[in-house]
Amino acid sequence: MRSVLIALALISAATPAAAELWPTASTGWRFAMTVPSGPGRQRYGYVDAEAHPPGGWIVTVTCGEESTTDGRVLSRYVGKGTSTRGASPGFGGQWDWRGGRLAGSFVITQSMKHPHELRLPGEFTAPECPRRGMGDLSTGD
Repeated sequence: MRSVLIALALISAATPAAAELWPTASTGWRFAMTVPSGPGRQRYGYVDAEAHPPGGWIVTVTCGEESTTDGRVLSRYVGKGTSTRGASPGFGGQWDWRGGRLAGSFVITQSMKHPHELRLPGEFTAPECPRRGMGDLSTGD
């Protein structure tokens, strides 16, 4: 009986922690990730999200490649889609490029050990985007 009570206490303590992860469905956010893609170039991926209650976001995904020497954009692709939280800490979504061409999906992983961390691992599946790396989560302001 004592172990059952302890287990229930741990479960109930863990539930609010998951609900406290930011962003919530009522807030917007931005995730920005860049990774090297060759000499003098980097691939970028940005996800801009607007709250779309009750449980997700409408996202604009911008990916491409830019020069690291002068900042010139070498390629740029923009698409729209949706994002939600899953069972694990973090969130993800999918989008289509303009014109309706299926683009891909993204995942941003959060940690229950460090719930306020804003430098997070992310992955994109579209070849126009960075494949995986560390990115920055912000309010988008």
